[in-house]
Amino acid sequence: MRKWFLILVFLLAQPTFVLAAELLLFGGSGHIEFLGCLNCNEYHGKSVWNEMSRFGFKNDYGVWNPFGSYANPFSSYAACGEFASDPPVIVEGVGNAYGRLSINEFTSGSICGVTGNEKLCRALKAMCAKK
Repeated sequence: MRKWFLILVFLLAQPTFVLAAELLLFGGSGHIEFLGCLNCNEYHGKSVWNEMSRFGFKNDYGVWNPFGSYANPFSSYAACGEFASDPPVIVEGVGNAYGRLSINEFTSGSICGVTGNEKLCRALKAMCAKK
């Protein structure tokens, strides 16, 4: 699983993303719930790569737990939901939107959509399969 996290981090470093600022994830109704930092290192307290953080993707007791709103494949807010209608948004620290963290290819702005990133989509699908 660590391999998929490293692949996702590598893909985020590609020119399609501006890494001058933190890329933050927000979800829920109105996208007001903070879900973690996508490009922070694995030791950062708010990083999705930090296993000990409540925002860590691998932490099944945090915001990404498999029965919660964001990793549960049946939730409308889930990054891991094939039919999620309102998945998390990826936002630069100053508020510029970069798209949605979602395996739903029909959601507007999805990393798995027509204008998304195929490699990033495959990495997210692999991570979701481990949930």
